[in-house]
Amino acid sequence: MDKGKRKTLTVVTGAPAALCVAAVVAVAIVFLFVESASQKKEAMHRAGYPAAGVPRAEARQASGGTAEGSDVADPEDETGDDETGDGEEQEEKTPEELQEEEEEKKVEAFDSLTDKWMEREGGEVSMKDMDDFVAAFKSVPDGRKDECLHRALNLVSDDHVLLLAGILFDKSIDKEYLELVFNDVLNRDEEVKKLILPKIFKDKTHPCWADTAWILDVTGELPKKEASE
Repeated sequence: MDKGKRKTLTVVTGAPAALCVAAVVAVAIVFLFVESASQKKEAMHRAGYPAAGVPRAEARQASGGTAEGSDVADPEDETGDDETGDGEEQEEKTPEELQEEEEEKKVEAFDSLTDKWMEREGGEVSMKDMDDFVAAFKSVPDGRKDECLHRALNLVSDDHVLLLAGILFDKSIDKEYLELVFNDVLNRDEEVKKLILPKIFKDKTHPCWADTAWILDVTGELPKKEASE
């Protein structure tokens, strides 16, 4: 009987001890959780994060800055300012820059037309083709005409030489450019010269008439009526 009582007593008295241990462990866990939350809150406060329920402006004032004049700008505000600035601040081009752009477009238009005819094989050149080519050349700024014309002389084939002849026949174009085309024609095939020189010879007011008459006379191709005179 005494032994049974002792065992029962051990069970009864052991239960409260286990409950006490569990309570102590629970208290310790709660204490650690509270301590960790407190440390995290303190760290966030030092980093400048607003506390829960506190507006951003008030939090910035509490941390030493102001909502409007803080030394440390809000990244969101900076992003907004940059986007606004990019939209509003557009460099205005000077009249000189605008003129250069317009001139460059005209140069590119003539070069593009030259390339188009360079790539074309065969095919006749119509009067409209000649007029378009001459108009494109005349629109090129004076300071760029020389380079554009030299490029065209090198790229336009004998099959499409009438494009260049259109420039040569236009006496409103400066003489220096007419002479460039004239000299180019003289270096081309004989069939090209026979096609173009007689037409120049018919116009005694043409700047290249004298040279044309001399060449036709030397080659024996001067019209009989003119040769007899």
